Amino acid sequence: MSKQENSTKINLIDLISNKTSFIFIKFEDFCSPSYPSEIGCARVQNDCIVATLHTFITPTNCTEMQSCIKSVQISQKTTGIPVPWSIEFQQCQPCVKYDQNLLQFGQLLIQFCTASSSVLKNGLGKDINVQIFSDFEQNNDYVFLVKMQKIETNIENKILSGMMGIKNKVVNVNDVLKKFFKLQLTFEHQYTNRKTNSCAFHKKFPNQSARLRKILHCALDLALYLAEKFVKQFYLVDEIQTKVIYQDDEIIIEW
Repeated sequence: MSKQENSTKINLIDLISNKTSFIFIKFEDFCSPSYPSEIGCARVQNDCIVATLHTFITPTNCTEMQSCIKSVQISQKTTGIPVPWSIEFQQCQPCVKYDQNLLQFGQLLIQFCTASSSVLKNGLGKDINVQIFSDFEQNNDYVFLVKMQKIETNIENKILSGMMGIKNKVVNVNDVLKKFFKLQLTFEHQYTNRKTNSCAFHKKFPNQSARLRKILHCALDLALYLAEKFVKQFYLVDEIQTKVIYQDDEIIIEW
């Protein structure tokens, strides 16, 4: 990391206050880090989780992806998401195409991070599923929180800054906890102790045995897992309130 990049990271952490909205974000990918396949976000504001966002992303160049079929098949086993050239993938209803509309999607993502609940209830676009758990006001002060230590090599940071045009907005969750409480969270059980199948797609994944449900890497599940652990530590909350008061039309998967 250059001195300038390190300074940017430190300054961003220093700017965080009790008015900052925390956006927990997780990408899944077909062939790390070139092909993002799924995005899940959880927005924390007013001391609680107020909204989530979930959608799929499809690459425009499937021929190029087929050249790295082994990597794609490995990621398919962990995410459960079909390969992009399959008929099943069309039922994921992806909202943006890789290398074509990711900059445009970046603007929709910023709107999710900053807009009020009343604005978000008007919808962000086709195939973007937004859930709202409580009413909240507009807030332009936000950061993305991820669990990786090296922000410059983190896949979320690479996709946000390199593909969506959202730069210098990613902070490690433990850096924030260290600043305020001298605490560090551990995430070794994030795949087994989280709530499973938060999104409509993974709820309907075939052969969903208890073992399979716990190893699937659902981007929304993981974003919510991080957000819930953070809220309990940062705000000293015992129970997370996640009663949905508004939801876009849910993406339904037929197998």
